[in-house]
Amino acid sequence: MLAVNLLKTPIFWEIAGWLAFLVVSGLFIISDFRRHLPRWQQVGLLVVLIGLLVTNRLLLLFFNRELNPDESQLLSQAITLFHHPVYWQSTDGATMGPLSSYVASLPAYLGYPLDYIALRRTAFLCLLITLISGYFTIENFFNPRTARLALLPGVAFLAFTYNHDFLHATNEQLSLTLLGLAFWQYSRLWRNQSFDSVGEMALLSFTGSLIAFAKLQGVPTALVIVAAALLGLWFQRPKMTAARFWATFMGLLAGGVAFPLLVVFLTWHFGVFEDFKQFYVFGNLSYSAGASFWDYLARFPAFVMRTTDFLVFLIPTAVLLTSLLLGRKGEKKNGLLLFILASLVASGYAVIKPGSEFMHYLLYLVFPVCLLNAWFIDRLTAPVYTIGWVTLIGLCFGVNAARQFHQLAQHPLNAYRLQPFQLQQLFISPTSEAVQQYARSGEDLVVWGWAPRYNVEMQMPQGVCDNHTIRCIIGGAEAQTLHRARYIRNITASRPPVFLDAVGPNSFWLSDRATQGYENFPELKRFIDTHYQFAGEVARTRIYVRTDRLRPQE
Repeated sequence: MLAVNLLKTPIFWEIAGWLAFLVVSGLFIISDFRRHLPRWQQVGLLVVLIGLLVTNRLLLLFFNRELNPDESQLLSQAITLFHHPVYWQSTDGATMGPLSSYVASLPAYLGYPLDYIALRRTAFLCLLITLISGYFTIENFFNPRTARLALLPGVAFLAFTYNHDFLHATNEQLSLTLLGLAFWQYSRLWRNQSFDSVGEMALLSFTGSLIAFAKLQGVPTALVIVAAALLGLWFQRPKMTAARFWATFMGLLAGGVAFPLLVVFLTWHFGVFEDFKQFYVFGNLSYSAGASFWDYLARFPAFVMRTTDFLVFLIPTAVLLTSLLLGRKGEKKNGLLLFILASLVASGYAVIKPGSEFMHYLLYLVFPVCLLNAWFIDRLTAPVYTIGWVTLIGLCFGVNAARQFHQLAQHPLNAYRLQPFQLQQLFISPTSEAVQQYARSGEDLVVWGWAPRYNVEMQMPQGVCDNHTIRCIIGGAEAQTLHRARYIRNITASRPPVFLDAVGPNSFWLSDRATQGYENFPELKRFIDTHYQFAGEVARTRIYVRTDRLRPQE
């Protein structure tokens, strides 16, 4: 009983998190005083590094509340796909790729409810794969010592951040995992100089092609990785026969087009090719906050300055840059440096280009920055540098944590830290309780506004492709016309038992009922007025029930 009570004490987890960091730091320093480490000890150090992240993220894996609307959006898409599995016919994640939603739906096939705990555990598994693939990438480029030290700031950042933008199950997570695997595959080719391997080159380009369907934002970095492999093949050409060269090139090409061609075929087969083209390809390519890339680039430093936790993550790298003054005479890995810088630039472009300044976009920069760390750490081999490095990281994140600690109690979503393991039941809002009188889990629920958490609370598919209606309300006239036409097609086909107008305080961004309520969409208003009746308003959310469902469900 004492142990159980201790595990439910917030201070226990704060202390455990920092003790884990001290253990990792101590082991890293001790290992530097040994000339050679057996392989099992090197892997053991990776395990304790992973343990640092697990210790600090564990409470989130037992917290069944929304941290960010993106979580509910991804979950409602997953719930919808579990019941109606054709993407772009039943759901459309806008900037989220279809693979992200399909992966989020996997727990349902294992018998688990699609709630926030299931989503975070899936995302955390992706995060672990990203970390492990990142470690072996740097190990292939340099060595195990460099890999663990270069990743330490990234792991500390992910472990100790209090910012929910970095903690929630982001829709970038799958694309980051695939990028991690692509980096690892390229590092294997680079280490072995096996760019003439047809199978491995095809695997690299195939992995890269998946990224476009996890989230298009990861494509610039993926293109850098594939282009680097193509350059490796070109430079290896003098040692190859012409037949071998062209076979490898065709393998790289075939791996890259195989999955996109499969997607094109499936979208054509299910009659959603035009939706795929219009809403995913063209919609994402034109996605922007309205200004030019150069305007966004000029604002980027100020954006980073507002994200304190990420800024703290960058401080150790900034200190490392001073090693440039020491020079790198006789360096034989200039090509690798160019690859690292190109990856960093491509990832930066992916973050800056949309202009939206969502903090979680910065996650695309974490591993490229760790790669840059590795470039400098590799030449600082004396144990004194390791001592200085881990001390610097500990001071940066320790001071930042102490500075923010008093804010914990002020934010209600920090309940996962303040009430460990006590919020594992999915919260059902009064609005969802009212919906339960007229509809059941598994039936469609259409929500106007931006509040897909109602679909999650009720475990009900979303009934229309857009689980938030910002593109039906805000934006250019042409885009609004396209999205509204699809919305009417979808709701006419699904005829959900209940329609909610959530525009108001419970809707993210869309809160002005006078200008953003469903009445501002004339075709939708006619459809609702014809087939539904107003059943009441709960917590500023209006409930409309299909006329044949007005009698509450037993």
